[in-house]
Amino acid sequence: MTWNTETILIIFVALTGFAVLLQACVLLAIYISLRKTAKSALEASEDFKATVLPMVHSTRELVERISPQIISISADVAELAASLKKETRGVSFSAAEILQRVNRQTERLDTMLTSGLNAVERAGVVVESAVAAPVRQVNGVLAAIKAVIDTYRSDFSRRRPANSNGDHPPGS
Repeated sequence: MTWNTETILIIFVALTGFAVLLQACVLLAIYISLRKTAKSALEASEDFKATVLPMVHSTRELVERISPQIISISADVAELAASLKKETRGVSFSAAEILQRVNRQTERLDTMLTSGLNAVERAGVVVESAVAAPVRQVNGVLAAIKAVIDTYRSDFSRRRPANSNGDHPPGS
């Protein structure tokens, strides 16, 4: 069998026609698949719109209703913050003034107590010197009197007779 050019050309045209037909079938299948996907996406977007849009509308209405209240609340909060700041300054100033007064009174009390204790100490020294010197002198005088009395007693006991019959001790 000899293949002439016409036969080969017919075979190639037939194969090319078959490839084009096969390609058309694949493109038709892709088209049908894309159409189903588009239809499914459209249904999903419709469901999404049906559920989300009412929430968006109600949220918008809610925001529109509470916006004036939020503005009013934020203004009140700003005013409250300003008044708290002002009051805090006043309290801080008052606390500083009170602490300063307490420090002054503490220093004054410390000075008074120190001078009072120093005066008590000086008075104690004066009383001690005023009382201790005479007490030492009195103790000295009393000790001297006691010594004199002890001396006279010991001399008197030596002069007394040792026996009761009235004899003098030997050697006297």
